[in-house]
Amino acid sequence: YPTHLAPILTPLFSHIPQRLSYTWAPLVVPSSSIQNPKALVTGNCHTAITLLQAKLQGGGPDADDAWWKSYYARGGSFVGDLDDVTNESVVEKARVDLTRAFGDVIQTALALKGEWALVLANQAKEEQALRKNDPSKLTTGPRTRFMEKDNKEPVNADGTPRSKHSKDIEARQWLRIYAMNKFLLYEDKNIAFPLISGVIQCLNYPDQYTCRRITRICHRVIETTVSEPAYTPLLMQLFTSCVKSLVMEPKWMVGVEWDIIALVRDLYCRMVLGQVLLSGGQGPGVPLEEKSPGVFEQTKMVGDFLKGGGILCVKSDLPQRLLAELPGVGCETVLRLERIMKEKRAVKDQKDALRDMLRVAAEQVKLSEEAAKKFNNTNNSNDNNALLGRAFEEESLLNQNTRILDVPSLPEKLVTNSQMMKQAERNKNAATAADTLALGHVFS
Repeated sequence: YPTHLAPILTPLFSHIPQRLSYTWAPLVVPSSSIQNPKALVTGNCHTAITLLQAKLQGGGPDADDAWWKSYYARGGSFVGDLDDVTNESVVEKARVDLTRAFGDVIQTALALKGEWALVLANQAKEEQALRKNDPSKLTTGPRTRFMEKDNKEPVNADGTPRSKHSKDIEARQWLRIYAMNKFLLYEDKNIAFPLISGVIQCLNYPDQYTCRRITRICHRVIETTVSEPAYTPLLMQLFTSCVKSLVMEPKWMVGVEWDIIALVRDLYCRMVLGQVLLSGGQGPGVPLEEKSPGVFEQTKMVGDFLKGGGILCVKSDLPQRLLAELPGVGCETVLRLERIMKEKRAVKDQKDALRDMLRVAAEQVKLSEEAAKKFNNTNNSNDNNALLGRAFEEESLLNQNTRILDVPSLPEKLVTNSQMMKQAERNKNAATAADTLALGHVFS
């Protein structure tokens, strides 16, 4: 891998963060110089030619940057004489497909998807059969798949039959999984740093499909790199991005909040509390021995990301500082959070503690935004409907336990849907007639 892949992946992953940034900037950066980008059509090709000529004639970094921003913002697409709706659809699909393809490729390389992921699933299945002393698990597939009752041959975790050489093939694949994971995320910093930066960027782009899959990659990144202090600044970027998303509560992230809170918990346990988790941020936090204040014993599984990975031996106070600086939180709240997460190490208890603290910060930020709108006399009705706008209180996960369900009483008289529609039509006609009478003198 270092001799054959590094010369290819180093420039590729160095370019990925810039490509993603330019592609999504018109949507997520309000101050972007390019708003509502559209693919080139027959009538405006001259604009691209002008930018390209300025770039080729040595117009300097600004000209070069303007060309690439314009090119990536429209996805490098040309649609001829197609209509505007199709034009925008093409650009949107190019933007989303780029991010999803990036996430899928990294998932496949880290054995989170595809053939290598099946190897890990088969191993987990064998360990479960050995632990429960139940050999029948090796000959049965998933419950959702129809299997013959008299099947006596071993099957994979997905229900497909296993060949007699599967064991040997998986042994070689197992070595490749570990080597590839170590190579991409640990061995070569020229590859690992831009790769992790691109992954963190994808958490901020309004696409739930990408965000859910990127969280799985982030857990693998944490398990592999958290024990190395050189990665602490990068992991703090990840921690900051997750906390910001939870506090700002963007509408597009409704339904993904628990995945983001799991990332915050994984980072906080490993970097601050000296607790190790299972792979993927699962399971309760297992405390490790504290040799001296703020210095923990490293876990024996530090080199095995599939068994939980390691922790940061010397406690970092950067996550605590960030949380303490949130509006309405403060140092006492952070210390109380630390005590709770040390006493209650179950997944649900720790996630609930983080959610309760972040809800306070989210409410303070929301009040500040409302006060700023009143001060500036602005009332944009699109803010709450926009993809990047703040989620309503009814949608927010942080306010889940504070909501009171309002179940209206059934009416004594049965009212059918057709009756309701007829009444709405009558009200509409009455309103139209009233408007006509009120404005009749204007058009007379």
